[in-house]
Amino acid sequence: MSISHRRSFVIAAALATALALPSVPSAQGLPPGEYKIGFMTENTGPIASAGVSFWNGAQLAIDEVKSRAYMGKGTSIVLQTKESGSEAARSIQNMNQFIADRSILAVTCCILSPVVGSVKPVVLEAKMPLVIYGATAVGLPSPPWVYSMTILPGPKDIETGLTVASEIKAKTAAYILANDNEAFRNRLNDTRTALEAKGVRTAGVVNVLTKDTDFTAAATQAMGLKPDVIFIYATQSAAVGAVNSLRDRGFKQTIVGNDVLAPETVFKRMGQTAVGVPFPVSFSSALAESAEGKAFIAAYEARFKSTPDIYSAQGYQAIWFIAQGLKSISGTPTRASLAEALSKITSFEHNVYGGEIMKNGQAQTTGTLIVNWSPDGKLVRWTAPKN
Repeated sequence: MSISHRRSFVIAAALATALALPSVPSAQGLPPGEYKIGFMTENTGPIASAGVSFWNGAQLAIDEVKSRAYMGKGTSIVLQTKESGSEAARSIQNMNQFIADRSILAVTCCILSPVVGSVKPVVLEAKMPLVIYGATAVGLPSPPWVYSMTILPGPKDIETGLTVASEIKAKTAAYILANDNEAFRNRLNDTRTALEAKGVRTAGVVNVLTKDTDFTAAATQAMGLKPDVIFIYATQSAAVGAVNSLRDRGFKQTIVGNDVLAPETVFKRMGQTAVGVPFPVSFSSALAESAEGKAFIAAYEARFKSTPDIYSAQGYQAIWFIAQGLKSISGTPTRASLAEALSKITSFEHNVYGGEIMKNGQAQTTGTLIVNWSPDGKLVRWTAPKN
């Protein structure tokens, strides 16, 4: 056989072998291009301050995913926005418009759990991946189509209640509850059950409404129960009003709040009344220890000239979660392939908490950070007051 014939034979054999082998997905990530994600903003309406934080965190993540070429060279995520004002009807309309745009691969939305409850059947029927960035109700995820990046407050509430009650040696507890909010009713009941199991007697529950503006009567009623500690389970405005009224009425014992007291704007509204009130957080810019957490804080402060809170962190993580799913897809992604990719994520390549996992579509962190506002307006680790 001549040299030229031998070379031809070798090349042909190599080609035949290659064609016989199973195809191997490309390790290069996505093809270069922009990948569209629908983002339902809540920058207007009753909880706009929280909505802006979620939106800011998402924008920062978008920039970083692109600048780091995280999903591959020349790739980026582009957010298509629609404002909902936290209204269910507008959210459903927005979702239908996102679904109709076949270039949109997934949607992230929603602070209020009832709003998620309204749009969830729509996305399940249309098979549109949905990543929740803010709603706190249990049971919202439905993989492979619906995921939640919200760090659920319920387990943190229970741990905070047990820790505080133990530290101050509480024997009785009273509760002020926004009774028109199902999520807070459930959170209160879970904490109450855990405390009663440890021997802390319930002195009583005082009901208020989220739209209330005067909490003097509720504070007076709660104080009349003579508890060792009062727990506040209410939305931000109601929680602020309840704490202020308790202090104005001279209540000196421990008041326990919840995560709605975490934003810096709350301290600016309450001032010294907020000092010493413990509450749980999953993220605190003042206490972040991980390198990724510190880098997130520095980048956020440089861009927005303000301090990130848990809402900023959740908006940020929602985008990184979607990016991680897209990164794992070989070839042009579809809604179905992205949903499948997201369903396989159990741990996060990028997170600001120092540790985060995904379990049954629900993001989770370990440990509970109990904090309070200091007199100079900083979040610090809570310690029991000295008698």
